[in-house]
Amino acid sequence: MFSIDDFFVKSKFIQSVNDGDLVVIWHSLFGHPKIVPIETLGFLESFSEPTTIHSLLGDELTGEDQEAINELLRCYFLIPENFDDRAFLEAQIREREAEIVNGSLIDYLELIISEACNFRCTYCIHFNNLETSDRINNSKKFMRFDTAKETIDRYLEILRGHGKRIAEINFGGGEPLLAWLVINQVLKYCRAAYSSEFKFRFSINTNASLITSEIAATLKEHCVEIASSLDGLHDGNNRVRLTKSEGGTFSRIIRGFDVLEQAGHPLEGIAVTVTEKNFHELDESIIDWAIARGMKNVRIDIDIVNMMEIPIEDIVIKLIWIRHYAAARGVDVPGFWSRPAENLNESTLESRVAFCGAVRGNSMCVSPSGEIYGCGYSTTQLGSISEIQSFHAPSSAYHRFVRDHFTGVMEMCKGCIIEGQCGGGCNITQEFARAAKTTKIERMCDFYRRMTQEILREQLRGATASESGFLQTATEGR
Repeated sequence: MFSIDDFFVKSKFIQSVNDGDLVVIWHSLFGHPKIVPIETLGFLESFSEPTTIHSLLGDELTGEDQEAINELLRCYFLIPENFDDRAFLEAQIREREAEIVNGSLIDYLELIISEACNFRCTYCIHFNNLETSDRINNSKKFMRFDTAKETIDRYLEILRGHGKRIAEINFGGGEPLLAWLVINQVLKYCRAAYSSEFKFRFSINTNASLITSEIAATLKEHCVEIASSLDGLHDGNNRVRLTKSEGGTFSRIIRGFDVLEQAGHPLEGIAVTVTEKNFHELDESIIDWAIARGMKNVRIDIDIVNMMEIPIEDIVIKLIWIRHYAAARGVDVPGFWSRPAENLNESTLESRVAFCGAVRGNSMCVSPSGEIYGCGYSTTQLGSISEIQSFHAPSSAYHRFVRDHFTGVMEMCKGCIIEGQCGGGCNITQEFARAAKTTKIERMCDFYRRMTQEILREQLRGATASESGFLQTATEGR
């Protein structure tokens, strides 16, 4: 509740996107997006200097007035005159730091089954980032079963210690199917040793070219979710997704997709990576192709840091068009560029909002050598399996890594319109930009901001005046 004689000011963290008479407003640190009439902006502007509700609205407020102002206060669009948004967030987040050092954040395990790959895609972040560190020179390219087994045992001990009974294990790489025998052993081991205690959710990231009917049947038997990529139709894919001898891969990938479908374990969607080489090939035909295969998800990620010759505005226009075309046909089109808009649905005051599970502290990835990373493509080592039970201890590399990615901590993000929702974007892209001594990371930031604004405008166009009744009474005719 509030007093009409208290002094309030408009938060300097309010952001807005408008389309016609409707506006989306949000707090760039805390979130809380709201669709409101455009008059609401004028009402908030009345609080540019400390002002009382009484001086603006008089002595008696209707129930609707009170409800509207309470909502403005709840979302921190209006704040007491001496309130410090950033300091308040810092205090809230510090209370959660204990979750880092007790290991309770950890949910997800990635086994980097193979550091090798039978493809050599032109944009591959796995090899591009690893080549900037000593990790590329590691002689152990394939994970042994004893390493996988020890990792799983210790990972499940962490889950058990916090009463968790759902274990999420991903097989990544490189191309993990190059070590299929180890994957098969892991699947059987988890079922035999732990199925009575844990529910397993397995997943694999694969280029699909090595899938056989036997592999497909085993993946289906263990309900392994499959993530795979196709970077456009034939010509678009073959411009960027190559074999080591620089040959095209389209037919090999499709053959793998077909084997999965014949086994009764078809893909639910695909990922598409777009670079300068295949950008002009990207259009709605990839959506039509996915629909014909019964898919409901086409993830499109942009190699934005290296697409220097293509204006950001051209990329935004194309993505929004494809997204609109797909939505009308029941297909979802997400990407890293949609993450900040998605994160608006959570508030940093109530939950740990971050760009990905790695910087949130939810995941740990173990290499064939037993080293722990936050992400399979990262060069920042957080520990090793020999110390897995204590690698999250105070002042550990894991603790520092997660803490340093808290909302509001990163200097490069301060003042950004999506500071609390983006949190610096993809950490791997940042690692690569720093190692390559490039400032191209700024282009990624510009792209995420523009895409967030356009996604919000897209939502506004689907809204109606009746949906924006919030604050209508408090802002009309005053």
